[in-house]
Formats: sequence, structure tokens, C-alpha cells
Amino acid sequence: MNWVQENKSLAGILGVMIAGILGLGAWLYLSYSEYSTSMEDWNKNNDSIASLKGKKVFPSKENSEAREAEVSAYGDKVDLLRSALLSEKVQQPVKPMSQTEFQAKLKERATAVVQMAKSADIALPADFALGFADYTNNVPRSPEVAAELGVHLEVMERLITTLLQSGVKSVELFERTKLPNEDRPVEPKPTAANRKPAEKPKKKDNKSKSKRTAITEEQAAEPVLDRYPVKMIVTTDQTPFQNIVNTLCDPVKMPHFLVVRLVRVENERQDGPSREEITRKKNPEVSIEQSSDPTAPGGAAASKVAPDAVTIMGEEKLKVYLEVDYVRFRKPASATEEATEVSSTAATVNP
Repeated sequence: MNWVQENKSLAGILGVMIAGILGLGAWLYLSYSEYSTSMEDWNKNNDSIASLKGKKVFPSKENSEAREAEVSAYGDKVDLLRSALLSEKVQQPVKPMSQTEFQAKLKERATAVVQMAKSADIALPADFALGFADYTNNVPRSPEVAAELGVHLEVMERLITTLLQSGVKSVELFERTKLPNEDRPVEPKPTAANRKPAEKPKKKDNKSKSKRTAITEEQAAEPVLDRYPVKMIVTTDQTPFQNIVNTLCDPVKMPHFLVVRLVRVENERQDGPSREEITRKKNPEVSIEQSSDPTAPGGAAASKVAPDAVTIMGEEKLKVYLEVDYVRFRKPASATEEATEVSSTAATVNP
């Protein structure tokens, strides 16, 4: 008591601190209790919602209509996404092209790329043909394959141009994945005797338009896209490597749908610089030699001063392995079948 009377100011400060600590503790306890209660309520509601979703829908008319409405709305969203991915802004369409036209286009583009690399002093693989070395002397097996290869040729040219414009030192590997039907034998065209008469298209009821047909397991298992990996090995500096990755990931600079799937970077030096190398850089052979220069003012001795700082790492070249996927989205199977039926009908009507 005497100490409190003698140190009233200090005692007051201690009292305020003790009261504040007690108040803060009470507030934390109440907040934690409220938080625990809220978490318990959340977990209960979440479990109840999960159990309700896991139960089977009662087969009533209202539930059936609601289910069909949900499936139809989901199908509309899927169709909207598919139409956006199949648009010409995202995926370039396949344009008709003959076999000789593709070969001429390939030789023209390959020559332009080789000349571009020579002017920039960039080394390319021997007999570089944008990954289409098989077609420098041979033509594709069919016009359909040539048309598809024409789209891939545009992608390969854009990729190698990106590497050259970024300023790489050399390109050691540039390999593309072949099309599934690229090496298949040409299928014989159906003769008039083997053609079946075209069936008349069935009229669709108005009720069938409002209801979306259920997707079978086989249709759901079909892939919606095709991946064509492109493998590249380049020798470059750090800044061009960053430019390459930024360009491949920028939809404005790269109109094709590309995905950088695998990157491996290997430094040309596997160990750090030794002290001798650092000393040699800092004090080269011509460093600090006194010489009497009569032209120096006052006859003072001129000296060659060593640099005050040297770069010991960060200027090494990089060996980069890139694996980029060129993605092509597939059209719906129903649309493909309808197009096939239309073409077969036209072939039957006009043999």
C-alpha cells in the first residue's frame, strides 16, 4: 500500500495495463466462442447439404421437369463454351489445299525462315524444314491431310519465328508430332455399286427440340481436344528465354492455342566461378603497370586502374528444352456425323 501511495503514477499505469489485459482476454474468449459456434453451424449445414445432394431425386413430375431444366441449362452453357473455342479467333479453320500447294508453301516458308536465321546469325538444324522434312521431296497422301498440315505449318512457322525474333543463339531441335491420319494408307473411294441409297431425314417433333437428349457414356468418354506436342531445344540467354515464354503465353502475340507443358533449363556451367577466375577478371594481365609518360601533366606516372566491380555469375548461356502443346478442339460428334451424312447424300445423288 505504501508503494502505491509513493508511486501513484506508475501504479495507475500498471492498473490500466492490467485492466486492458483482462478486457482483451475476455474479448478474445467471447470472440473465439462465437467463432466456434459459427463453425459448428457451418459444418452442420454443409453436411446436410452434401447429404441432400447425395440422395436420389424422388421420381415426381416436378422433380423430373426441374432436372431436365438443369440438364438443358448445363448443355446450353457447354454449347456456348464449345462455340467460343471453335471460333476463328481461338482456332484457325482448316482451309482446302491441294498436295502440291502445301509442298510449295512449305518450301517457301522454310526458305524464308532459313534466310531470317542466317541474317540474325542463328544456327538451325541441318536441312531445316519446320518439322516437315518428309514433305520436301514427297507430297501428303491426300488433299484432306494437306489441308490439316497447312494449319500446322502456320503454327510451326509462328513458333520458330518467335524463337528467332527473341534472339536465341541457336536451335538444336525442332520436332513436331505427326497427325494421326498422316501415315495411314489412302482409303479407296466407294464405288457406285457399294453406295447405299440415302435415307430421308426424319422430321423432328417440337417436343424433342425442347428436351435435350441424354449423353451416353461412350459420348462422354470421347476426347474434346487433340494435343500435338512440339519439342524444342535452344541455346539462349536469360532475357530471350523470358521473351519466348511471355510470347507463348500471350494470346495477343500468339493467336494459336498453345500450352507450355514442360520446361527444363540447364546452365552451361554446373559449378560456380573459382577465386582465381574472379581475381583474373578483376586484375587482368594488363592491370596496374606504372609507366613514366612524358606527356602526363607534371611528369606524373600514369597507371591502368583495375575495375572496381566484376560480374561473377548471371552471364552464362542456357540450354533450354521446351515442350509446347498445340491444342485443336474437336467438333461435336453429332455435327461430324451430320456433315458425313450430307456428303454421302450428295455423293449418292451426284455420282
